[in-house]
Amino acid sequence: MNPFDVTKAVDYSDQELFYNWVDFPKHSFQNFIRPTLEMPMLIVGSKGSGKTHIMKHFSYSMQKIRSNNTFDNILKEGYIGVYLRCSGLNGYRFLGRNETEETWNSVFAYYLDLWLSQLFLDVIDNIFVINKGLQKLEGIVCEKVLNLFSTSKEKIIDIRGLIDFLKLQQKNIDHAINNISLSSKNLSQSVEILSNPGDLIFEIPNIITSTVPELTNIKILFLLDEYENFSSGQQKYFNTLIRERRNPVCFKIGARRYGLKTTETLSADEHIKAGSEYELFDLDNIFRENYVEYREFLRNISIKRIANSQIRISTDISKYFNQSNLDSDFEIIKGKRLHIDKFITKLKKYKVKNVNEIVKNVGCENVLIERLNIYIIYRSIKKGENLIEISSLLKECSQQYISGHNVKMYDVILDKFKQDLIDALYRENGLKLTSYCGFDNLVKISNGIPRHFLMIMKHIFRWNTFYENDFASNTVSTEIQLLAIKDTVLWFMEDANKTDENTNYRYSIESICNFLRELRFSDLPPECSISTFEIRNVDFNPGLKRIITFLEQYSYIIKEDYGRRDKNSNVRNDMYQINGLLACWWELSISRRGIVKLSSDKLENIFYYNRAEELKIMMAKELLKYNVPFRKENTVLELFD
Repeated sequence: MNPFDVTKAVDYSDQELFYNWVDFPKHSFQNFIRPTLEMPMLIVGSKGSGKTHIMKHFSYSMQKIRSNNTFDNILKEGYIGVYLRCSGLNGYRFLGRNETEETWNSVFAYYLDLWLSQLFLDVIDNIFVINKGLQKLEGIVCEKVLNLFSTSKEKIIDIRGLIDFLKLQQKNIDHAINNISLSSKNLSQSVEILSNPGDLIFEIPNIITSTVPELTNIKILFLLDEYENFSSGQQKYFNTLIRERRNPVCFKIGARRYGLKTTETLSADEHIKAGSEYELFDLDNIFRENYVEYREFLRNISIKRIANSQIRISTDISKYFNQSNLDSDFEIIKGKRLHIDKFITKLKKYKVKNVNEIVKNVGCENVLIERLNIYIIYRSIKKGENLIEISSLLKECSQQYISGHNVKMYDVILDKFKQDLIDALYRENGLKLTSYCGFDNLVKISNGIPRHFLMIMKHIFRWNTFYENDFASNTVSTEIQLLAIKDTVLWFMEDANKTDENTNYRYSIESICNFLRELRFSDLPPECSISTFEIRNVDFNPGLKRIITFLEQYSYIIKEDYGRRDKNSNVRNDMYQINGLLACWWELSISRRGIVKLSSDKLENIFYYNRAEELKIMMAKELLKYNVPFRKENTVLELFD
């Protein structure tokens, strides 16, 4: 059994959710979500950020399990959670078909009120079953609730009957919608709305808490998940409920990063305001800003899932993952020395004199220092320095370094470019980059999105099984880790297949990653650890803004909170880091250090698929700055012959 087969909370039963629940270390999700907080909260996060798992944790079904079905223990939590997946309403049904938007919005509002009220009354019915002493109040509750309906003459004496009544109203709406194309009546004639918008959502909880003494101080928490499945018009109605919220009702709304389509309300098109009318909680930022706790969180999830699968392992899960073995790999590289062949070819191509002597001088038994010497020779070519003199100096420096002495020139460069030089060595000698392997690196690759990590772990266990490798007794090889990363990247890129308005998002992703990779592995990279780019946001045209927004909302690029200020205008620029999964696939850095500054013209050439030729020319010209012979007057074709 693969402990990581399930990566989506919706695929878990309530018992499984409880069984696999892991809290966030130190802070706790309880402290973040604050279920009894009266101010509504919008919880945003990327696909796979864990919103559903967290929101369901605060639902009544989970409260029951935590409390062992004991009413008093539920009351101690101070709230009753009512969970709804917005996708379950099939919001697209309430659109089009020759009906006005106003009609659809009115019908949807009533339908949503009925649905949420049913869910809440289901909870209350269960509470009355648990605590049979409350059943004497059912008649009073039913009478008060029925008074919320304008023409109801029903005689209902218990909560179950009330639920059936609401279901009947909902069923009538379903019938009218399903037969709209067959009926001679329009929707406003077929559907009878029996209550005012919002009355059921606010007043039924008020009736319950004011009638049932045990619930007097209890908050009724409506948890609406997958808010992105509502249209902007449908969100407009619920935004109005957020603004007009009344006790004892609280709202927590979960949405993907692109999920809030509008902040408008029905109140003269006024907007709900973050900070005053709702609180914005960004789950991605919490994970990214608290890396130590996030790492511990993923460690605890891994250990719990593995233990639940009856696999016995140590709590030090890091030791089960192999990392780069530089000593072993450097020996392989020393035998190949393809980086030296490339160096010789380049020097001869551009007719550098005394090639053999230069190559002999830069040679070193430590291949990293040898590659560092090559880097310094490239730098000297750009500066127009005497290469024989520089290479002779490097020969002395190499000997000092091997003897255990500090070489300041080496230390300065290695402080910034060590990992870049190591990765260049691997790449030039045909080795796969293993600098992405190891538990800590897999955590870093996930960029604060737990499902990315879980997907990697899922594929690690799958490949482990394929190669008959036992996780508990053998470490996970770097080969298996890289295969798992590859499978996860392919899954992650599925959303990038979307196209709209002459935009090909997959092409945009591939182009920016290819461009940054070419810079990273140039002879003299403009920055170290390249995976981040910067642009003035005032330069965005609508097309560029649409692409940037899509890539950010789907977490293909990660926006940094604080960009650098432009030296001339003092305007703060926007910075974006390539997602860790993509960075692995395109051999970019998974650390954020060097930042490549791009103009809007360059970014348009990179992102617009109809500018492929312009991109080719731009890349060639750009790389002239960073590759031997560093001569701007060279033609583009000469460089790539």
